[in-house]
Amino acid sequence: MNYLSPSFGLIFWQIMVFSFWLFMIFAIIDIVRSKFEGNHKLIWVLVTIFVPFGGLIYFIFGRKNKVIE
Repeated sequence: MNYLSPSFGLIFWQIMVFSFWLFMIFAIIDIVRSKFEGNHKLIWVLVTIFVPFGGLIYFIFGRKNKVIE
């Protein structure tokens, strides 16, 4: 078995996990830098951390809830 050439499946899942973490980190940074009404900031941080694909959910739905200055 040749261990120097990883299979396509391994590379695919590594890219998926990396992109999942990247979305989550960018979402948390965006949430912390933005202003929200009430406890929405805390709720979005918890959703981003504990819900699978929470970062993606935030970028689709949560960015609309920001307070516009």
